[in-house]
Amino acid sequence: MTKVYGTGAYDFKRHHVAEYPVELNHQLGEKPVEAKPGAALPSSIMLSEIQKDQLTMIASANWSKAGGDAAQVKKAFDAELVKKIYETELCVKEGQRKTVPLQRVMILEVSQYLENYLFPNFDPETATFEHVMSMILMVNEKFRENVAAWVCFHDRKDAFKGFLGRVLRLKSRC
Repeated sequence: MTKVYGTGAYDFKRHHVAEYPVELNHQLGEKPVEAKPGAALPSSIMLSEIQKDQLTMIASANWSKAGGDAAQVKKAFDAELVKKIYETELCVKEGQRKTVPLQRVMILEVSQYLENYLFPNFDPETATFEHVMSMILMVNEKFRENVAAWVCFHDRKDAFKGFLGRVLRLKSRC
């Protein structure tokens, strides 16, 4: 008998993707929002906007492997840069905004912030709160985009175990 697809219990299941509300702060006909820290971008991001964005410039100077100059030496890991990115782009503060700004997280995901900067430089003993929270937000974004989230963790299983331990201890920080 011929198999009829779409009749099984699991054939119609779809992955559930978290959606964040997007605030549109611009009117039609206005210039696009400039790429500054904490700025809200329109709901869709154009490639030209990503290329001009300050986060993209920071990424190309510090961790991005994409681009024309592969021989360019990247800067050493800077915990203060992670803290600055977390505080200006990712942190939700009282009275300012209700959710993490989706477009800023998307730009960090495109630049492979987690794979090329956060996790390779993660040490469970010395990592800051901002470092751990940035990693959590980037993993969450991978799930939101329906991208394989755990692939970058395969090479350093001990560090991943330490990361999970740090995540579980976050409650004690409050």
